[in-house]
Amino acid sequence: MAKLTPLAITPLPGVVLTESGRIAEGRWIASSNIRFVQKRPQKIGGWEQAYDDPTDGVPRAMHAWRDNQTNPYNAAGTYKKLYVYDRDLERNDITPFRDTGTLGNDPFTVTNGSNIVTVEDVGHNLNAGDTVYFSGATEVGGITPNGTFVVATSIDADHYTFLFSANATSDATGGGNAVAYQYEIPIGVELGAFGYGWGIGGWGLGTWGAARSTSTVAIEPRIWSLDHFGQLLIAAYNGGSVYQFDPSVAKPWGRATRVDASAPDNVRAVFVTPERFIMALLDGMQVAWPSQGTINDWTPSLTNTANVRTLTEGTKLVAGRVLADFVSLIWTDAALYRFQYTGSTYVYNSSMVAKDCGLIAPGATVTAGGVAFWMGQDNFWMYDGTVHPIPNVEDIRKAVFDELSVNNGYQCTAVYNPQHNEVWFFYTINGETSPTKGVIYSIDNQCWSPLPFGRVSGTHFTQGDTRPYMGLDTGYIVQHEIGNDADGDPLPYSLTLAPYAMSEGLVHMDVEYLIPDFKDQIGNIEITVDTWNVLNDSAKEDSETESIAPVDSGNIDFRVSGRYLGMTLSCDEPGCYFRFGKPAAFIKPSGQRSP
Repeated sequence: MAKLTPLAITPLPGVVLTESGRIAEGRWIASSNIRFVQKRPQKIGGWEQAYDDPTDGVPRAMHAWRDNQTNPYNAAGTYKKLYVYDRDLERNDITPFRDTGTLGNDPFTVTNGSNIVTVEDVGHNLNAGDTVYFSGATEVGGITPNGTFVVATSIDADHYTFLFSANATSDATGGGNAVAYQYEIPIGVELGAFGYGWGIGGWGLGTWGAARSTSTVAIEPRIWSLDHFGQLLIAAYNGGSVYQFDPSVAKPWGRATRVDASAPDNVRAVFVTPERFIMALLDGMQVAWPSQGTINDWTPSLTNTANVRTLTEGTKLVAGRVLADFVSLIWTDAALYRFQYTGSTYVYNSSMVAKDCGLIAPGATVTAGGVAFWMGQDNFWMYDGTVHPIPNVEDIRKAVFDELSVNNGYQCTAVYNPQHNEVWFFYTINGETSPTKGVIYSIDNQCWSPLPFGRVSGTHFTQGDTRPYMGLDTGYIVQHEIGNDADGDPLPYSLTLAPYAMSEGLVHMDVEYLIPDFKDQIGNIEITVDTWNVLNDSAKEDSETESIAPVDSGNIDFRVSGRYLGMTLSCDEPGCYFRFGKPAAFIKPSGQRSP
């Protein structure tokens, strides 16, 4: 009788999505909700809803920080609103006001039987969807229009309408002479896209008088950039100014306010450096910062360290991040720039590190351990002194970028997960408007694995509980690495091994049994062992499935034969979990056959 030989199943870490089974022989070729730790696969952690109240709009930016008493706060920005979740887990609206004042005499006009209220305000500059607040109004036509309202239509430069909660009972104009108003900053665009229409593109492109079918004119979604300056939240959105919010003041909290009238109003993004500078990325490829240690001294002079600098490579600035003390990075849509603090007359030395490696979206980059990782237009990049593709990116790159929605690339995001030293990249696929898929890059293992879900933003506290918070397109925020389930629902997993040769030459092998070697198993794991006679056969030679309970130990019988062995394991039970150790199949030759 032929002697049984153990065949160790020890694939390299990571999942290969871009090669055929022949090229990926003996590698993991598919997975769902799997990560790699110390080169071995295990199920990712679960998540739970962090706050009861969702954001109004998709939270495409988040930032977690603590005040001087270590109280935790989490900011989230949408195309409509800016929020802070406080230490009591309550949502607080801190959306800045762009204008406040008192309307003229009798500013409201109503019509009997209608809930439409027309407001007269000379030069209001409001658009449909903007939020307005009124107080001090008196009765007009049977209604008293005090409260919070959303602009329904902008009639002209001096008039707009909103809908009241009840119909007027008569035609009337009124409201009194003491109607106080507060206008929030204008709402932005929720979904990015390319602009199509007449006149798009250079002279001579397309047919005169016809709308274009292609475009390079990007209509950006509103994406806030959020950071903290000491205990102050610093916030800006693309197309606005720089705002600050102090969570240490007594409640009820007011709104975020502009840092200073001298602050620029064409900001694209902001971030704060360890040298206590607020770096503002502006339209026109300019970078501006106020005098060191201040938030309000933005005008350069001989007596301060404020400055403005223009970069050249690309068409727009996208985002900036701190890499390390004295070193910050700024991305354009085409290149990466390094800003080195010198303390000299010009404060920072700036230089282009590399081009053709631009950032696809403001949220699609993270820095960790003095290294930057980001998603470009067609590749994943890193900077560790030089710019180069992230290791082993070809295992997944084509699979990601083949299905990436170019129109919605500005919604891509990256989240650092300090619990496992990973970067989670999320992207929007064709036909979707927010990220619905992702990939994990394990920094320690230099490998990749896919995620079957998307997240729209993420952040983490740098002290205390560092488990990441991530935003959903429903407006809810969840905290990851909690338990094994998806906010109360089972979080299934699966993992597939490409076939690989069980012996050299043409020896046909019988598989007698398998020792699976699972650690911390929860739930029954279904394992299917497949064999093939020839590696590229479309039909399997043998296949057998067994369900392995957590109490199982020792040998699991599998009676299959072939030259090449493959495997799939999965579980979809509540609370399920596993970590793969060093399984082995015990095999013996059954004779030589023709392929």
